[in-house]
Amino acid sequence: MEDMEKECKSSQNNSHANRLIRSFGRIKSRKFSDHKKFLLETLLPIYEIKNYEAVLAKNILEIGFGFGDFTFETAKKNLDSSFFGAEPHLNGVVNLLAKLEQEPLGNLKITTQDVRPLLQNFSAEFFDKIFILFPDPWPKAKHFKRRLITAEFLDEVLFPKMKNGANLVIATDHDSYKTWILSEVLRSKKFSWSAKSKKDWQIFPKDWVETKYQKKAVNEGRVPVIFNLIRK
Repeated sequence: MEDMEKECKSSQNNSHANRLIRSFGRIKSRKFSDHKKFLLETLLPIYEIKNYEAVLAKNILEIGFGFGDFTFETAKKNLDSSFFGAEPHLNGVVNLLAKLEQEPLGNLKITTQDVRPLLQNFSAEFFDKIFILFPDPWPKAKHFKRRLITAEFLDEVLFPKMKNGANLVIATDHDSYKTWILSEVLRSKKFSWSAKSKKDWQIFPKDWVETKYQKKAVNEGRVPVIFNLIRK
């Protein structure tokens, strides 16, 4: 188990990642039971992203899948699409692996890597859709530099790996981050925002899978919003 955690930390701190400002928090928050250790040691290697080639009709990525609710349910409903998930937080990874232990999915692969160096392995114009749902808002001003969503991230990291016309979906419930994201989107030269009215960013799709974090936000009175961006 210790070797697994060291390997995950190493993958997040390679020569490229060392030049990046870390955009995520802890990789582990609670002690693992023996079964959870078993899942990491046996199932993670099976579901680890190793192949960076297109296999199915569409390629979909979730950056920071949290506890895996959205990626798992969406992948299960769309077996004709390849799903990729990136999440450095091991507790979330274990939660998704527990779901996969009960219901194996052949169209889902995951990684504990920082997504920025990971994306370099994929060919240009690979993804049909990318989700970034409730990323860490880093609410303190001194931590704003850690916020993942920037015009540079959109234009230099995501744009080259997305197909022309591909959809980028970003959701947040944090008021300051809402304003920040919109500002960065408007500063972007490679993505356009398709909203025409309030309902386009205040109302989630009917088939939407609510994440654990989204449910918590609503229960605590915070209002989530969704940004649907189009890759130019």
